[in-house]
Amino acid sequence: MSYKVIHYFTDLQDFNHPYKVGDTFPRLGVKVSEERLKELSGKNNKQGKPLIQKVEEAKEADFSQFMNPPEEKAEVSYTKTDINRMSTSELRDFAKSNGVANAADITGAELKKILIEMLNL
Repeated sequence: MSYKVIHYFTDLQDFNHPYKVGDTFPRLGVKVSEERLKELSGKNNKQGKPLIQKVEEAKEADFSQFMNPPEEKAEVSYTKTDINRMSTSELRDFAKSNGVANAADITGAELKKILIEMLNL
């Protein structure tokens, strides 16, 4: 939580450090009690007026209204001809992505049979 100086003052509890209007209170490296914050933000101080004001934390900007919705993956349907035209490496990748165990150890012809049967083609 940070505070902004709204009236010039010299902090008698911080080695007479001067605070100008617009400065952040407390300065970097200085810890201040809640009681001191209440004193300086209210009228119960030597100047008799609020010297600092609480700064609301900036919320992160929401740009979601400007973003495109996620693209839906189109379901790819394969024909028996598509499977038969695939290279062995394509067949192995396709088989792995469809849960065929040990696809790397199976020949291309065997993978074609397995995939055609699995896809009910």
